[in-house]
Amino acid sequence: MWRSCGFSVAASLTALALSPAAPASPAATPAGTRALPTMTARVVLPVTALGAPRAGARPRMRLVGATAWTGVAQRLMVTGSHRGPRGRRWVRVQLPIRPNQTNGWVPADHLRLSATRLRFEVHTGSRRLEIWSGTRRLHAWRAGVGRAGTPTPAGRFAIQDPVPTLPEWRGVYGSFTLTLTAHSATLRRFMGGDALVAIHGPGSGRSWRVGEASSHGCVILDEGALAIAARYARAGTPVIIDRS
Repeated sequence: MWRSCGFSVAASLTALALSPAAPASPAATPAGTRALPTMTARVVLPVTALGAPRAGARPRMRLVGATAWTGVAQRLMVTGSHRGPRGRRWVRVQLPIRPNQTNGWVPADHLRLSATRLRFEVHTGSRRLEIWSGTRRLHAWRAGVGRAGTPTPAGRFAIQDPVPTLPEWRGVYGSFTLTLTAHSATLRRFMGGDALVAIHGPGSGRSWRVGEASSHGCVILDEGALAIAARYARAGTPVIIDRS
C-alpha cells in the first residue's frame, strides 16, 4: 500500500537542490513530473518553521512530532532545501496554514526524511479522485467537488491528518475525514472552525453528492472508496488538485 524508502538527510537534500528563492509549490504540477518521488519530512524534534532559511527569521508555525487530531507521526511535504553559508542544511516544507501553499524553513537536524511515490490526484473538471504509485494508477473513483461559489482549491497540497471520524459526525462526514493542507479560498469559517478542505464521505442518505459539484470545497467519496483511500492516506502524502 504505502512504500517509502529512507535516505540520509544529506543525500535527500542534495537531490532536491532547490534554492531559497525557488517558487512555492505551483498551482498546477506538470503531468510529466508527477510520477517523481516526493520527499516528506517527519518532525522528530519540536521546532518553529521560519520564513527564511536563517536563524532569527520571522516565525511561521510551531511544529511538533504529532498531528493535531489523531496524534500520529507529523509528516510534512518537502518543497525545497538550502545550505546556509556555514554549511547548515535547511528544509522547506508546506505548512497547513493560510494562505494556501505557505511554506516554512526548518533545520534539517530536526527532521527525518523519506520518499514516497504515492500521490492522490483530484480532477475537479471530470470529478474524479485517483491514487497513483509513480506511473501506475492504483484506483479511480467518481468524486464530489466544490460548488461554483465554494470551489475546491487547485494546487499541490498534502494529507495533513487522516482522521477516523467521531461517531457523532459520521452521519455528516462518513467514516473518515482525510484533512488536507488546503483551505477554502471563499470561506474563512465553516461549522465552527476554519474552512479546511478534506476528503470525506457524502453523509447518511446523501450519496447523490458523489460525482456532483455538491460541497463547500471538500472532495466527496462514497463510503467504499473512502475506506480504501484511507488505507493509503498518511500525513505528508501529496494531493494534486487540478481543473481537468
